[in-house]
Amino acid sequence: MHADELSSTLLVAGVFIAIALIEFSLGLYRSKKRFGRDWVIDLISLAQLALILKPAALFLSLTIASYAWPEGRGILSGLPFWAAFLIVFIPDDFMHYWYHRFAHQWDWMWPMHRTHHTPEQYQVTIAFRENWSWLFFMPGFWWMGLMIHLGLGDVVAVSALIIGLHNVVAHYGFTWDAKLYNWPVTGRLMRLLERAFNTPSLHRGHHGLGENGVPFGNYAQTLFIWDQLFGTAVFLNDKIPEKYGTIAADNSNWYQQLWFFLITKDPRRSER
Repeated sequence: MHADELSSTLLVAGVFIAIALIEFSLGLYRSKKRFGRDWVIDLISLAQLALILKPAALFLSLTIASYAWPEGRGILSGLPFWAAFLIVFIPDDFMHYWYHRFAHQWDWMWPMHRTHHTPEQYQVTIAFRENWSWLFFMPGFWWMGLMIHLGLGDVVAVSALIIGLHNVVAHYGFTWDAKLYNWPVTGRLMRLLERAFNTPSLHRGHHGLGENGVPFGNYAQTLFIWDQLFGTAVFLNDKIPEKYGTIAADNSNWYQQLWFFLITKDPRRSER
């Protein structure tokens, strides 16, 4: 893994742990909606992402780029930071919107992402809870490897830091932000903010079911403009989803959730 990218990962991990400790201290983890297998899946997902899957995707992407386009090495290193950031961040965010949307709309992709939605409790530990295939084939990791090859490693680190921190905050387990919509000044600010960015309110809706649930919308990673442009935006303001989880009961084993495509049983779309 590139040194700058490693530093970014460690910073995100630090914030993740801090928020998890806050949630624990405030009693969120005493919920009866959390099961032993949920903790196993959360922890293994995080470990395999940080130690295996992300480094492997970056390494392979960088290696392929080096062999396929050797003359491109460092070719963009002289760009101004703002231009380099747009080149790194915008395509990453755009690709993730479609990657995420297709996972909810295409039967064959749903098992890759389903693991992220199986918990019935919404909390920060699910931020990086994914099946191995979802993480390994995530287009942003491969894009980052190419950008590092082109000489934008420092910009990749900044972009990854922003995306990672946003992902952690968006999965924060308490609904403190809902109150902000009810006050005149902060309410206007929050509504303005979510015109551009994916807020915790918007993302809770995406994980939610029943009243105020938006399981087939609000797909954005960081920029919410994609949902608005492509007709999948649902603004919830201070409304909290009735419940969380998959539409149908989750009967898969922990190892099936973690390693689908390496496991023979196929949890199909009908299990949502």
